[in-house]
Amino acid sequence: MVVVKFLLMRIFLLVFLLICFSGPSSSQEQRFISGVVKDAVTGQSLPYAQIALINSTLGTVTNEDGVFRLKLPGAEFPVPGNRDSLIISFLGYQTQNIPVSIFDKGILEIYLVPSPLNLMEIEIIALSPQEILRRAFDSIPVNFGTDSVILTAFIRTQKTVNKRLAEYTEAIVQNLKTGYSYYKPRESTARHQNSNIPYLYKGRVTSDTNLVKLLGEVGSSASCLGCNFSVDMAEFPYGTVLGEQDQKFYILKMEELVNPDGGKIYRIMFDQGDDIAKTLYQGEILIDSRDFAIMKVTYKPSFKAFDTYEKKKFNRTWFLDGQTGWIQEMPLGETTITYSKRDNFWSLSTVRQQYWISYYQPQNRQKISYGYKNEVVVTNITRDPDLLRGFKGDKSIGVNQRWDEVVGETDETFWENFNYLPVEEKLREELKGLE
Repeated sequence: MVVVKFLLMRIFLLVFLLICFSGPSSSQEQRFISGVVKDAVTGQSLPYAQIALINSTLGTVTNEDGVFRLKLPGAEFPVPGNRDSLIISFLGYQTQNIPVSIFDKGILEIYLVPSPLNLMEIEIIALSPQEILRRAFDSIPVNFGTDSVILTAFIRTQKTVNKRLAEYTEAIVQNLKTGYSYYKPRESTARHQNSNIPYLYKGRVTSDTNLVKLLGEVGSSASCLGCNFSVDMAEFPYGTVLGEQDQKFYILKMEELVNPDGGKIYRIMFDQGDDIAKTLYQGEILIDSRDFAIMKVTYKPSFKAFDTYEKKKFNRTWFLDGQTGWIQEMPLGETTITYSKRDNFWSLSTVRQQYWISYYQPQNRQKISYGYKNEVVVTNITRDPDLLRGFKGDKSIGVNQRWDEVVGETDETFWENFNYLPVEEKLREELKGLE
């Protein structure tokens, strides 16, 4: 886990720019392919479309401008007779297979044809939302695999204080998950203790900007890069709408949607039930009807929890700006988790979290707004026994077990060889203002 110093970050960003706008390399040691994914009807870019190299676990997603960049290993360079291709997919669009050799000419524009997820008007829904969620829960070990797996991911975190960019972090992190095995609710505590979560939180990064230091304990709440993996609902379903014992707290509604790749998608919408004295969530979960695999989860704090939150918010005060007694208002924001199928198993693909939190000091009527945006893109997965045995984690940052490991050194060569989301123009401009 690394918080990149801003001077060094500017060097990285310069390298990124040079890479993004350069043509494809002819070197057999370093080969990149780049493209832009757009809507074939409107011409608009498709952010966070999924890119996967067929017959491999390599992949990435497009950035907010629809741009992607993927490094190919030497054995998969496009050569005469090579049949390797990319699978380009985006929910609501027809999936495309693009031969890798086409990218020899430079950055390719890829247009996906919309295939609306229409409500099935004729077919009667035979399964209840509760039954579909139960089947999705029971199918997790088969869909995601019970063996240990290492996920390699690009992680970016941005923090703002009073709407001003306060800190910027990028890292490549490897995370070891000990398999998606079935467990019972009473085993949840032991499951969490034996998972990555306790060690990920030990590896928090200390903020190095004055604006974030101003927020004290609040500023560190989003600085644990590896903690983004802990929102994986497939790994920890209890305490969520997937857990059968938790469904009684939610109102569930469902639609059957047409899956452009065949079959159907169950769209289950959930919200906290009325008169539930908890602070829960509202959102939706998409489940593939063919194998009951979780495809996408989106959730945010339910406004039905507002009254409950209001009653409890005075139970704890915060230390900010050298003062005690700050009160935290109800957080606003959203978390989106996507999953994709790679190498016969479903896997965590992306995590996006964006939240805004306001604090006020009743005595002097001061207000501070704090926001953070986390982006996680899993670019590779492996179940290789040798790599699993050699995975030790980075003990220098407090992670004393083999759970969370920063990959490579923070040098230009390492970053230019990795799959990453190109830094957006607006963000580059904001970073210049941090000098």
